[in-house]
Amino acid sequence: MLPHLTFQRSTTTADLVSLTRKQKLRGSHISCTATLSSHIGEHHSHSGFYRTMKFSGTIPSLSVALLLLLTSASTVEVLNTINDLKKLNFGPSVPTHSLLLLHWFANEVDIDNNNVIRLTFQPNQGDYGSHHYGNYERVLAPLPPGNIYRYFTVGNLNQETSSDLPSYVVHPRNGYEGRNRDRIIFRVREQNVGRQAGHVIDRVYITQHFETSEYQGTRYDPDHTYQVTTNLLRQIRQFSVEENDRNTLTSLRDQFRSNADHSQLREIRNVWGDLACLGLFLFIVIKEKYSSNQHHNNRFQTPARRNTQPDFVVSIPESRPTRNSEVSIRIPQHHSDDILLQVMTGCGGNARIVWGNVPGSDFTGGVMVALYRSDEDEEALTYKSIGNTKSGTYDTSVLLNEGLQVRLHEVSKLCCFWSCLGEEIYRGPEFKNPLAAVSIKGYKASLQLFAKDGKACARLYVKNSFTDWTSKFKDSWVGFYSSADKGTNNYDWWQWQWARKFELNADLQDCPDSTVFEYRSSMTIARGVQARFILHKDVEKARTPCWM
Repeated sequence: MLPHLTFQRSTTTADLVSLTRKQKLRGSHISCTATLSSHIGEHHSHSGFYRTMKFSGTIPSLSVALLLLLTSASTVEVLNTINDLKKLNFGPSVPTHSLLLLHWFANEVDIDNNNVIRLTFQPNQGDYGSHHYGNYERVLAPLPPGNIYRYFTVGNLNQETSSDLPSYVVHPRNGYEGRNRDRIIFRVREQNVGRQAGHVIDRVYITQHFETSEYQGTRYDPDHTYQVTTNLLRQIRQFSVEENDRNTLTSLRDQFRSNADHSQLREIRNVWGDLACLGLFLFIVIKEKYSSNQHHNNRFQTPARRNTQPDFVVSIPESRPTRNSEVSIRIPQHHSDDILLQVMTGCGGNARIVWGNVPGSDFTGGVMVALYRSDEDEEALTYKSIGNTKSGTYDTSVLLNEGLQVRLHEVSKLCCFWSCLGEEIYRGPEFKNPLAAVSIKGYKASLQLFAKDGKACARLYVKNSFTDWTSKFKDSWVGFYSSADKGTNNYDWWQWQWARKFELNADLQDCPDSTVFEYRSSMTIARGVQARFILHKDVEKARTPCWM
């Protein structure tokens, strides 16, 4: 009886492959059968295999040959979620362009309710620059037997038909060029369903060519080849370029537990425009990976105050409630005295950042201006890189409110064109209402114009001793005017309110001898806006200075 050897291994390779060899070795006839079995599925373990060997004689060379044969296809890491994508080293090791290519592919193919992926183009005809891939390097598992399986690759931007790919793939933004190294490999299975023939994709991979400096020719790098599951493709499809409204961005941010705050979502929309959902996808995968050492979710948790080591010793109080709370952290006193960081009224009732005499040239990577809700807040509402620009303005999309503060930061580079706030350098004063209250002639009351959420608002300060003010002011009203030149009855359309209908503000504690009442109009605050107190009919008793 001839010595017999049986070898079985469970892998992710589809179908059944039987290999029979007969070899004469050192005078012994050996019958060898190697059987590979697997089950087609979304994700199976590569580590679970078992061996059963029965042999006689000394056959080390055959054992080694079989082992090399059966393990020639490298074990490929499986990416099942976006969180798995975030673990890859995009930029230094993996081309960031592969994310653009993968985003296109996920949104190009069809995925039905049974997780069957169907082709929507013809790789045999070279659509999108696709072509057959022979897998001669055994980077991937060998094809199952029969002629119904093929490997194809797509992503070569030098192919003539690759111009059919979307512009964001063919002409990527700065920082996303892949030097044409990244590719998608997909395995296609031809099938007949009734009278209709179709092509089903049962494996998808992202891979890349070796660097030219590695002298590997056009081979794919097995160490940077990853299988992409249907689940991950489904997740990426949610970032479709066709879904770019504000609610979709917010919903995606919350669904994938992104750290992006509202100001960062606005920045993504401004930078990426119609591709905002793609921009959010890249933000989550790339930028948040490099900021993962920070707090898990800055929208739900207030971070601890940054511990900055100053270049110049400055006493910084824990509480800075007043306008004179400017802090110079890393700038000598003779420089910081001249620096201007200020919040002013911008367009549409939004805050405008104004800076001047900023010593940006002292910092190699340039500087940023950032807007904060208050002097005590540690989460920026928005920020902008100003390079080495000494002075300028930035119109934000943050509604104007009291307490807003501008701070100067160094630039911290994350990856590609993504950058974020670095160490704090300097901070300006909080924004305060620029207009003082004016007396209402003949009465123990005064009127003040202020801004709230970008709208023109008015306060009535009524002395506590003025107990019958509601009867005295029963026919009195306050109007809002776009300029001081407007007549009494030329207030902005419906921008007025009866004095007796102003609402009590019990939270304002800076006037213990007065009771404060407020009214918030729907008029956008802007330069020149004015409030007036009309006692009755057109008898004016007070007008505020024009808004600056």
